[in-house]
Amino acid sequence: MSVKKIKQYGADVLRKKSLPVENITGKTIKIIENLEDTLKESKGVGLAAPQIGVLQRVFIAIDPDTKKVIKIINPQIIESEDSEIDIEGCLSFPSIYFSIKRPKKIVIKGLSPKGKEIIVPVKGLLARCFAHECDHLDGVLIIDYASKEEKKHYSL
Repeated sequence: MSVKKIKQYGADVLRKKSLPVENITGKTIKIIENLEDTLKESKGVGLAAPQIGVLQRVFIAIDPDTKKVIKIINPQIIESEDSEIDIEGCLSFPSIYFSIKRPKKIVIKGLSPKGKEIIVPVKGLLARCFAHECDHLDGVLIIDYASKEEKKHYSL
């Protein structure tokens, strides 16, 4: 377990599509532990494997209500409901925030670190976070949602 350096905007790995985890091994568990250590150190809400340089379909998030760490392997959004625009940041874009439209509620299907299929319904901030982390696994970044004015404001 260790705190990893979070890849910043411009790093090639952030634009690549992550590969599904075929078998959950000790290496997969180590990735999850590194994500957890790095997320706790950064005081963020969620973190995807590409953000620490690993192209695997894995992300973690901290439930803001329970403070429980949710760990999902091979996540798929299977339902989404309603939507809202809110300000969103990213650990790969320090001090940069964009207005992004995301679902208010989503249901994600994936695997737990023990290989058990899980279905996780979430709403609010956690739904936003899950959608954001799934975007990372597909090489999509918050800047892709930014208006020309927002990009100009940050000189991006």
